[in-house]
Amino acid sequence: MYRAVIFDFDGTIIDTERHLFETINKHLKFHKVEPISIDFYRQSIGGAATDLHNHLETAIGLDKKEKIYQEHHETSGDLPIIDTIKALMNYLKQRHIPMAIATSSYREDILPTFKKLGLDDYIDVIVGREDVENVKPDPEPYLTAVQQLNYNPTVCLAIEDSVNGATAAMMAGLDVVVNTNVMTAHQDFSTVNYVGKDMSLEDIVTQLFENK
Repeated sequence: MYRAVIFDFDGTIIDTERHLFETINKHLKFHKVEPISIDFYRQSIGGAATDLHNHLETAIGLDKKEKIYQEHHETSGDLPIIDTIKALMNYLKQRHIPMAIATSSYREDILPTFKKLGLDDYIDVIVGREDVENVKPDPEPYLTAVQQLNYNPTVCLAIEDSVNGATAAMMAGLDVVVNTNVMTAHQDFSTVNYVGKDMSLEDIVTQLFENK
């Protein structure tokens, strides 16, 4: 049995990826700027999203770009926790298996949503962009989370939705389950040696916890 589980945040715990994509395009249309394509957005998922940020700053300016992300963070707490993840967290909590979040987002940005969703009842550690020098696909966020949990990576399981995130977890030495969403389902995961993909709670529990 795994000793700890580390979750990605955006797109894994809640479907913030589609939410951000729709928020960006709403603002771009308001400013009479051509919306971004879903393919362009997908390239930014799970990492630093440098190309996306540069595009928005060029198109509408820094202040207007920051207003997009401000609205995104202020409204993300209205999104539900993904059913499989909520059920898995309840299962892990009942068995006293510690949980963490390793995200490429700033911890300060996700904290309001984190608290509104009651995730502080489950999560022991949050590692965000301000806690590391390198974000995903670099393994540093996962290595930092593992270190703070005081476990070896080989006894920790990562739950991810994107290639960047899954690559980071794999490179850090964790086993990884890839549960995709509408924004990441078409990504090419052929380079990721995952232990399961798009798994139900029953599959995760029976194959990865009660069969170990």
